[in-house]
Formats: sequence, C-alpha cells, structure tokens
Amino acid sequence: MSDSWHEKVKNKNREEIIEAGKKLFLKYNFIDVNIKDICNEASISRVTFYKHFKSIDELVFEVQINILKHMMKFIRNNDKVQLSGKEIIQRMLYAWINFGKEHKAEMKFIFLFDFYYGVHDINEELKLKYKDFVFEDNNFFSEAINKGIEDKSLKPNLNPVKVGCCIFQTIMGVLQRMSYTTLPVKHDEVTDDDIAKSVVEMIINSIENQMN
Repeated sequence: MSDSWHEKVKNKNREEIIEAGKKLFLKYNFIDVNIKDICNEASISRVTFYKHFKSIDELVFEVQINILKHMMKFIRNNDKVQLSGKEIIQRMLYAWINFGKEHKAEMKFIFLFDFYYGVHDINEELKLKYKDFVFEDNNFFSEAINKGIEDKSLKPNLNPVKVGCCIFQTIMGVLQRMSYTTLPVKHDEVTDDDIAKSVVEMIINSIENQMN
C-alpha cells in the first residue's frame, strides 16, 4: 500500500475524531466529556486516539480552532470587493451577528473555552499555538480597514491592527451576552437585535470618515 493511502487514512481518522469531539462538546460541553466518550462516538480505540492527540485538551483546542475558522469563513464570505472599506466592515459585522444567532452552541463553546482555559494551567505548546492563531484572526479586519482609509470611507488616521482588535473584542462580548443571558426587560421593549444593531452603528460611527 502506498504512503499516500496511509496518509489519507490517518487524516480521515483525525477528522473523524475532531467531528466526534465537536459533536459531544457542543452537546454536553467539554468539561463533562472524556476520551472514552470520544472513542465510542468515533468508533475508534484509545490507541487510535493517542496516535492523533496527546490529550483531550489538545482535541478541545483543535475543536476551538475548527469552530473559529468556521466563524471567520462565514464572516469573510460577505467581504465584497466592489464595496467601500466602510461597507465591507459593516457587512462583515452583521454577518458576524447572524452567525452568533444561528450558531449559539458554537458561541457558547468558544466562551466556555476562553474562560476555562484562561484560569487553568495547560500545556505551553497548546497555549502558544492558540495565541498565534487568535492573533492572526484578531487582525482579519485590517484589509478592509486599509481599504477604507484608501477610499476615504474611513478616518485616515486609524491604526488597522488596534481598531481590528477592538472590533473583535467588542463583537465577541456582545455575542457572549446574546448566547448566555436573557435581557432584563419586559414586553420585548429591547431585543438582542436592537442591541447588536446599536453596537454595529457605534463601531461604524467611530471609524467612518464623516468629512467625506
């Protein structure tokens, strides 16, 4: 048998483990899932599991990255070249809000992951890998911000990295609230959509070039 066949089987097993982990983590949260549960769901042995992952923590990190990549792809699919930088960012922000509404289980996983692994000691290699990944995606607005500066739809003195990071943290905070809490108001006077729209408008108002 060829090396490429073995590689395909290896990759298939890895993908199946990730999918099994993702399914169980979203249903029960990763704190209550163990390696035996993953093996049963993926119909594999513990030996096969350990061929691909050193620990369940490593699998949890892989699922987190998998979900974040899915989220970023969802948002970037709304990045239209023919629009101004301001319009691209606005469209991306609303796509992000829609992702949060349509994928609440994934959003809850992201936030539980950040909280749990933020207060527990974990493998330093995993921490560095995740930090590098998050740093890259924290800046995924930079291209649109640079375009907005060039086409004068955004303020000329913006720092793309700083602004992109602020947008990322702000929207993730809004989506966390939308995923976990119920608004303390009666008769639907204020909805999650109202708040999300207001936050998007505040972000756009703070960075748009009003002199244009």
